[in-house]
Amino acid sequence: MSSVDELKFQGKSASPVSIILDQATSTEAKVQVVRTIWYHAKTLFLFTKSDFKTVIFPQSVFALVMVLSKAGSILAPGKGLQEIVMRIPYMLFWLWLHLLVENIANQRMEEGILEDKENKPWRPIPAGRITPAESESLLRTTVPLAVGTSLLFGSFVPSVALMTFIWMYNDLNGSSTGPILRNIITTAGLSCFGWGAVATLLSGDITPGGERLLRSWMLIMALMMITTVQAQDFPDTAGDIARGRKTIPLLYGFNFARRSLAALAIVWSIVCPAFWDVVPLAWLAPVGIGGAMAGLTLLRWDQSSNERVWQLWCLWQTTIYLLPLFSRASA
Repeated sequence: MSSVDELKFQGKSASPVSIILDQATSTEAKVQVVRTIWYHAKTLFLFTKSDFKTVIFPQSVFALVMVLSKAGSILAPGKGLQEIVMRIPYMLFWLWLHLLVENIANQRMEEGILEDKENKPWRPIPAGRITPAESESLLRTTVPLAVGTSLLFGSFVPSVALMTFIWMYNDLNGSSTGPILRNIITTAGLSCFGWGAVATLLSGDITPGGERLLRSWMLIMALMMITTVQAQDFPDTAGDIARGRKTIPLLYGFNFARRSLAALAIVWSIVCPAFWDVVPLAWLAPVGIGGAMAGLTLLRWDQSSNERVWQLWCLWQTTIYLLPLFSRASA
């Protein structure tokens, strides 16, 4: 029975204040009911929504190509195709769970909230779906869940390494100390995603020769990303200014940032196929997409083109991840 009903039952009239309080209590109860499991599931999805194309898809491709190409016979010669395919859901869950940790850690920060209000107001915190304090509580749950899951999946070391880089990037302000350190931490984190995905697919059973091959290819990928990942800075310029973040375009000028990106995109489009000694046709995708990205970077500076450059960078990275499939040495 509500407070208003009690007053009526007792023969007393309800005051306007009591009616308002009763309505407020009722509204609050309704809001709690609305926040169902689907509401929370959507909130978790929105934390990670914008990074499916930059993390989960390309790192899944990286891991699957490494394991299912002839390079996989070096990484883990005893693993059968059926066993690997059965572990793909584990890999996807591992990637998403660690991406969730990374996104919550970043988006809960005051600077991250300010940036998201400018660039991505639909994210859970600026949209009012969850508070920063609730996000921190969620983070305290997801971190041990991610690390504990990795212990079962055979990807414990990449998980702990990734958590370290997430901590450095967000809580130690690595994202704002300077573009060089920021790019190094960002690249190290992305490399850990790929490393963890491979380890999860193989249950952590990688041969010494496979470890050397994986390290060599990941080092090339890391250098490629460190020297070209400024492509993500162009569409985020407004948010970076609002946050006071030091990026290569803002520190060294847009001319230098664009010209260096264009030149290095061409360089890596040649170096990466050469590393795997791919068949001639396999050169077309990385060289073609890298060239298109370089041209667009130099010729078009509007926001729409900046976003397209970042999309091309993600596609270019994915085509480079496919190169082991076309290696003449593993044919």
